Amino acid sequence: MPHPSSIMMLHYDSESEDKPRRVLDTDGDFTVPDMKPSITFKLHEFRPMVQDKNGNMIPSTGIMAIRPVPSPAVVQRVQAAMGNGTNGVWAGTVFTPVPGASPASMFAPRYINTGSPRRNVQRYVLRRRYVPHIGGLKTMLIYTDGACLANGAADARAGWAFIFKPGSAGAVSGVLEQKGPDGELHRATSNRAELRAVIATLEFRQWWGEGFQRIVIATDSECVAYGVTAWLKTWAARGWRTSGGSRVQNQDLWERLSERMGSFVEGGCEVSFWRVPRAWNAEADQAAKVAAEDGGINVEYAIQEGFMI
Repeated sequence: MPHPSSIMMLHYDSESEDKPRRVLDTDGDFTVPDMKPSITFKLHEFRPMVQDKNGNMIPSTGIMAIRPVPSPAVVQRVQAAMGNGTNGVWAGTVFTPVPGASPASMFAPRYINTGSPRRNVQRYVLRRRYVPHIGGLKTMLIYTDGACLANGAADARAGWAFIFKPGSAGAVSGVLEQKGPDGELHRATSNRAELRAVIATLEFRQWWGEGFQRIVIATDSECVAYGVTAWLKTWAARGWRTSGGSRVQNQDLWERLSERMGSFVEGGCEVSFWRVPRAWNAEADQAAKVAAEDGGINVEYAIQEGFMI
């Protein structure tokens, strides 16, 4: 499916800025500079070629990632929608559904174009009939939830989960770590588990690399839904203090969530939040409970990443 930009970018090293990025013509070939053996990528065929010891070009067994780069106008739109990074934070937008519609009625499992006939993957994609009501952004939905046993107690255990496609392969879950992204120990609570589920969703992969222009996070958590779309900006403006003057709880996770949303802003992808009834979020809820009950103990904060699924 087409992306709003007509150009592509090859990331042949990493997401860091220590090497310059090259903007490529999608109809041409590209040779990675200063790499041995020489590698040529046939952009119009999505087929990497390498040079063997005899100097012949043969198909590579490795993978080179190519993904759409949004135009400046697209990035500017998303920046404005998500608060322009005011006070050092990015805020999610509120997803307004068609009145009475559920996630299942508005979003259906659909195969997406991966550029390879051997990779058939599904996502929960906005049904076409709702586009006139919601807008023309290519949109997918992900269900998230968290669960906590003995919420807030010293021995509390919590888990998180998100669902991004049908079937067992579409359910990703984990145990809430004892340490946060700040490296400090934090007591497990349901709010931390709910927040961790959303962060894990955005850490799992750059969904905008699949051409999506908006990701809708379905959550039954009032704290997450309102916190990320409204309260976050106010907290940051007050120096991470509530209206009563106390420190904001789970600041480490709120800051991590803001940071991850910022990476989606750079990719021209809006992150929206839809607070749904718990009954509409049953699969993610069950997966989070299982993770809390059976997942054991994780101490260090860890990122789960998914590729080609």
